[in-house]
Amino acid sequence: MSTREAQRLETHQRIYSEALAIFRRDGVAACRIEDIAAAAGVSRGAFYFHFPTKEHVLLERMRETEELLCAVLDVLPPETPLAQTLSTLTAGLAAIWEPDPELMPDVTSAALRYTATTMHDQEATPLRAALSARFKGAVARGEVEAHLAPEVLSDLFLGHMLAAMLAWYGSRQLPLRTMLDAVTILFWKGAEPRAR
Repeated sequence: MSTREAQRLETHQRIYSEALAIFRRDGVAACRIEDIAAAAGVSRGAFYFHFPTKEHVLLERMRETEELLCAVLDVLPPETPLAQTLSTLTAGLAAIWEPDPELMPDVTSAALRYTATTMHDQEATPLRAALSARFKGAVARGEVEAHLAPEVLSDLFLGHMLAAMLAWYGSRQLPLRTMLDAVTILFWKGAEPRAR
């Protein structure tokens, strides 16, 4: 990597980190680009070079989360039962978001908007692709009723997780993992094969 590229990446990371800190402190809507640029020691133009909008910072946080979750899923063998896969995923989500909930509503909103524009492309995000593959395997093994395509089931599960995270954020009476596990059970009971 060239020195120039290393500097670009370091500046990008600094802007990203400062933006997240200011989002947590002031809220995304109230945050000013000037404040982020000043905290990162760059010009306003440099912010826009790295992030065209504040939402792009949130989308990077989403991608960062997805990379962590994909790494957790990649450790599991492909034949891992879907119930264990989903439990592993919920544990990962809880570990990432419970200690840092301030940005959850904004990141979730940005993720939903992004997903809505890319619904036709199952490979648009690594997590959608990885989870879709797990659902396909579960359907092939007979673990899941195939009333809907595995890709659709995967997207519905992720949508349920986003809804559970927002519900938890609004009323933190339970640990996030407990909330996610409960919603997974509700989802799973509707997707598991019926006794024949």
